[in-house]
Amino acid sequence: MRFIIDTNLERVIVPDSFFNQIDKMNQVLVENGAGDKKIDYVQYIKDAMAKAIENAPVRKGDVKSLK
Repeated sequence: MRFIIDTNLERVIVPDSFFNQIDKMNQVLVENGAGDKKIDYVQYIKDAMAKAIENAPVRKGDVKSLK
């Protein structure tokens, strides 16, 4: 999943499917008896950003070489 950091708006732009994807992950947790570990939308982004910040920034054109 990809996020956009818009420094002009000072916002994180998420894909249109973001909330549905998190809701589906939470449903799986509930179905497997781990409903107490539900994923928070904002915390999910914060965790992803913390992991990403540990790596050097890359240009969009260089992403393919990282996979």
